[in-house]
Amino acid sequence: MPFTALAAGLVRSGHEVTLAVTDNVGRDYSGLAQRFGYRLVAVPNPEIHTAEDITRIWLRMFELENPIRQAEVVMKHGFDPATERMYQAAQDLCAANELVIGHFFVFPLQVAAEKAGVPSVTVNIVHNCVPSREIQPPGLPGLGRWTYPLGWALVRKMAGRIFLPRVNALRTREGLAPDRDVMTKTWAAERLNLIAVSPAICRRPADWEPRHQVCGFLNPPVELGNEAMPEGLQEYLSAGEPPVYLTFGSMMVDDLGYMRQVADIWMEAVRLAGCRAVMQFPHDALSMFPADERVFKVRRVPYKQVFPRCAMVVHHGGAGTTQSSLLAGRPSIIVAHMADQSFWGAELERLGVAGKTLRRTRLNGKQLAKGILQVLATPGMAARAAELGGRMAAEDGIATAVRLIERTFE
Repeated sequence: MPFTALAAGLVRSGHEVTLAVTDNVGRDYSGLAQRFGYRLVAVPNPEIHTAEDITRIWLRMFELENPIRQAEVVMKHGFDPATERMYQAAQDLCAANELVIGHFFVFPLQVAAEKAGVPSVTVNIVHNCVPSREIQPPGLPGLGRWTYPLGWALVRKMAGRIFLPRVNALRTREGLAPDRDVMTKTWAAERLNLIAVSPAICRRPADWEPRHQVCGFLNPPVELGNEAMPEGLQEYLSAGEPPVYLTFGSMMVDDLGYMRQVADIWMEAVRLAGCRAVMQFPHDALSMFPADERVFKVRRVPYKQVFPRCAMVVHHGGAGTTQSSLLAGRPSIIVAHMADQSFWGAELERLGVAGKTLRRTRLNGKQLAKGILQVLATPGMAARAAELGGRMAAEDGIATAVRLIERTFE
């Protein structure tokens, strides 16, 4: 979603935009492309053909709490099979455009851009992938700033072990010198690396190079982000106290058995907490789940309109959902499925706007209910979230990103 928002912002600023997408969870962006006015190119993953393929890969990843092993699963099943198609699409983009912009993970685009001599921009959607003496290295315990240099050296070595063989195989094949470091070279373009995180969350470290710029949350432009609420939701929200919103976003596998398991946990937590709730499931067969007058089930809702009317948000800790909850001024509980989501949980705890981060593999209804009740009983947490939300509302990450891109490459 950050890239669909950025594409929309670039179109609004008068640029012709093509968005190439490899999506491993089966989302269809054609409606957004038509609405926002950019050209869409789908780059399929040849290993993923059905919802069952997605379920198999995702569930395997959820079972692994070790972030290194999770990264290996993501690369083996979600990236490696599509690398050649991604590289071909990247070459096509470079041949047809004056500038290319890509997710920091997508090294085929960086290789194609360097090979073609086309300027490029990388976009980081989390702020713990650029080493700094002021940021705790990801995946390591917080033992104090004196450990950060050693910690970053360790993290860079582990990242290099997973990613550099893949990156350099393509670079060598294309006659380019091998990269020596993933975090400072492969994942960060030479002229501009955007950090798509609100400055209310990430204060730019003093030791970052000028190419690393915090642009803010890539939220859809206001005039393009309005969506209709599901039928009946408006009435539900107005009929009682603000509900708890529960979503696992793209981490909710579109499999009825898995969704029943999650629904059972959520329903038990809501019952024990005695709260109202909006629950989000990625499936049309919502009627299959137990009816409860305190619960409203949806497939998709406009977060901008619904989150501000909720008491809090229980979510997976994706970059977009995390910042959307803060923008709405609402506290959270993060149920982390992957390593970067644990980082977001730690960040929200540091900011004082979230309860204790939970792990999906160990989640149960009693544990989640306890967390919900703790957040609802802590007014200071809600006040702090509202204050941060007010600061974020004054930002425009899309406009800032477009301005930085235009200024760097004018």
